[in-house]
Amino acid sequence: MSEHPPGYEAEQPVDLSRPVAYQPLPAPEPPAPARRPEGRKEKQKKATEEAAPEAVYGLVTVANVQPRTFKSTVARKLYAGLEPRHVNVRLWNGVGTIRLDGLVVADMPADPHGTDWRRQSWTTDQLVLPIPDDLHAARAAWWMLDRLAAEGRPDLVSTAIVVGIQTGAHRMLGRKIAKTFGERTAEVIRVKLPGGIVPADDEARWDPLVTAVSHALKQLSSRSRPAMLPPRTPNQVVQLDSRRHGKAANQ
Repeated sequence: MSEHPPGYEAEQPVDLSRPVAYQPLPAPEPPAPARRPEGRKEKQKKATEEAAPEAVYGLVTVANVQPRTFKSTVARKLYAGLEPRHVNVRLWNGVGTIRLDGLVVADMPADPHGTDWRRQSWTTDQLVLPIPDDLHAARAAWWMLDRLAAEGRPDLVSTAIVVGIQTGAHRMLGRKIAKTFGERTAEVIRVKLPGGIVPADDEARWDPLVTAVSHALKQLSSRSRPAMLPPRTPNQVVQLDSRRHGKAANQ
């Protein structure tokens, strides 16, 4: 009779006279990376592509010969929005001359004689017209479109983007400006600035304008453009007629 209980196996003696081969334990396998859904990968790829600056070439002219039309504000906000989206973006005060490589946003002087904005109309790729709810500003902008059409740039008129500044001073006039200019230009983007006050840290209200200008520049067909703006010529001086277009020439 066995002295061990059932199921018990006696330990076999170990032969120490035989060399024992060392067999290291296998290294643990690294954990498999978690698989992300394909939809998430596509979204991340798309977001990266959208965030990367893109090369766009052109001259964007922000102009209204009537003073106090928020022209410089529109130019600065447009530059601030385009600069992260595109490479080599510059803001120019519209005086003198400038190289036309890259993307230039021109804040043109409010000059009723038209010596600056009309000089560069031959090289402008995109016109942006800021028009607050003010009758003189609207008449001056309409006169500018008339001059451009008469002087051989009707394409600037049809592709122009109007920025309707809504200060709340004349709401009915603001709606009429949007309707009237919307029938003649490519688009009217309305920006609310209650009381004519421009918030310093509110860039979201300018996003529709930045997107519209960026999209318009991408749609431009390539054409030969001079490296520098042409010099000013005397026959480009035309006084704004205040009898037909308000008092823009005298204020």
